[in-house]
Amino acid sequence: MAMATISLQLFFLLAGTSAVVATSRSPMAPAQAPEPSSSAISFLRASCAATNDAADFCYNLLLPYADTFNGSLARVARAASAIAEARQHDFTDELARLKLRGTGAGKVADMTLTDCSNEVSTSDMFSNEILGHIDNLIAHQGSQKDFDSHKITAVEFMTSAESGLTQCVDWFHSAGEAAVSSPVGKEVIDGCTTLSPYLHISYMLVDAVKF
Repeated sequence: MAMATISLQLFFLLAGTSAVVATSRSPMAPAQAPEPSSSAISFLRASCAATNDAADFCYNLLLPYADTFNGSLARVARAASAIAEARQHDFTDELARLKLRGTGAGKVADMTLTDCSNEVSTSDMFSNEILGHIDNLIAHQGSQKDFDSHKITAVEFMTSAESGLTQCVDWFHSAGEAAVSSPVGKEVIDGCTTLSPYLHISYMLVDAVKF
């Protein structure tokens, strides 16, 4: 995946958290961000506890943005979700490129790659909608019924996306050894397993947000 693409997307997607993410295309190296305050670090650790076994991953991922959360778990959830959605978008693009090239492992493997590409791209279509639902949690406007509806919808979209990644890996294993051992098959499986934890901590954080 192209990290420059991820960084550029994060500049816009993390705008809701007031975090500034420099792109690798910047003509000048950005000044090093100051260390987060101790209170911000403590809040992030407490927030990431909601992700259970993934707490360390959550903490390390979001530490650069710790001072932007201002005690809001919804903002923590949005930052994690923005990163996950940006990575998912890049993976969608990568799968589309791989699909054009083919697996080189036969028709069944190529059909599996197409199914995976379609599955991930379908989930990617809802990225902006997911972030919009989380923005409504941050705004905290409306009734608890509205709040719960936004939260449930965002969680359902992200759990579905993670399930799609698991399915993709299973499909490749079911397609046979040629599909799994092909360079493209290995790349797809690695992409799915790499992306999955980002979606996982995102929906767990969203689900932990209270009215």
